[in-house]
Amino acid sequence: MDGRALQSRINYLGQERAARKIVIEDKLATPEEAALMTDVEIYDRLLEEYEVVTTGNESVTVVRKEDVETYYKITKKLSR
Repeated sequence: MDGRALQSRINYLGQERAARKIVIEDKLATPEEAALMTDVEIYDRLLEEYEVVTTGNESVTVVRKEDVETYYKITKKLSR
């Protein structure tokens, strides 16, 4: 998944803000850089370190790439 694909899954401004916050907290960009980045650029930067594991109408779950294998080992999926 790239930033543009993730953008199509983001439905709320709060989700974009959360992505920006992660990018800044994880030092993937400075606050000044993040302020000037488009949403797609933020998502591309986020996806350099994280992988999207679930998406829904109101939430998107991302996991650090080095932890994805563990995530899938410890989670169970319920489907119809």
